[in-house]
Amino acid sequence: MTRRPPRRRRPRAASAGPRGTRRGFLAAGAALVGLGAARGSGAYTAASLGRGSALPVASDAAGVLGLDVAPSVAAGAESRLVTVTNRVGRPVAVTATLAEPVGTLSNDAGTLASGDSLVVAVEVSCDDAPAAVTFTVEATAADGFSAVATRRASVDAAGCAPPAARPSFAALEIVDTSTSRRGGRARYDVGYVVDDPDGSFDRVEVTFTNRGRSETETAASAAAVDTLSFEQPGQRFGDPYRITVRLFDASGEVESARVEVTDDADGGGVVFDSS
Repeated sequence: MTRRPPRRRRPRAASAGPRGTRRGFLAAGAALVGLGAARGSGAYTAASLGRGSALPVASDAAGVLGLDVAPSVAAGAESRLVTVTNRVGRPVAVTATLAEPVGTLSNDAGTLASGDSLVVAVEVSCDDAPAAVTFTVEATAADGFSAVATRRASVDAAGCAPPAARPSFAALEIVDTSTSRRGGRARYDVGYVVDDPDGSFDRVEVTFTNRGRSETETAASAAAVDTLSFEQPGQRFGDPYRITVRLFDASGEVESARVEVTDDADGGGVVFDSS
């Protein structure tokens, strides 16, 4: 009986399709991990490399562009807003801007070497202090890297003192006492009472302007309760006048207290009464 020689099995060629070897899958996985590590993650809203590749978003603390945002800033003083740290591995140009004109930034731009930081400060006025400050940080590098982040910090206005109370008119009356007798005289009496809670009252000034003749006279008093009188003879009866009453304290005119009226000097009685 003749024996047949055993058949030899041909070695299988490595498949390039979905049935690749386990070693092939491991190598491909390692390549992807290496690419992710090279690109990194960033604390930004949008970012790209030179070829426009999108980068994943990560927390501020772990980002290649580190952002340490202050939880709040104090109104009425300069406060740290954000510390920007360059973890890109190459120099980057950083600029910070406010989304709304609610304050003033300082140290808001610079070129950072790898590992360097930029501390951006903001000063928010106590006048109409907002609830929060929204700002944007932009970073660019020469090789095409760019990143943009928008963040916000709340505003603490607890240290803002209330505005000092300024004096005001508790009462003000302007009376036309002009007469056609005695040559036709224009005459006005301005009586007032000043409410001065902080003792800062300085004076009251009243300007009488004859609008038809371009004549102006001013009377003033430093008394908190007084009557200022104006009289102009020489056929001024019936002339048109503008009477302006101004109140002043130690810091200047209290513009909210200003009163201005126009009247014909005909002896018609009360022209203005604040009560």
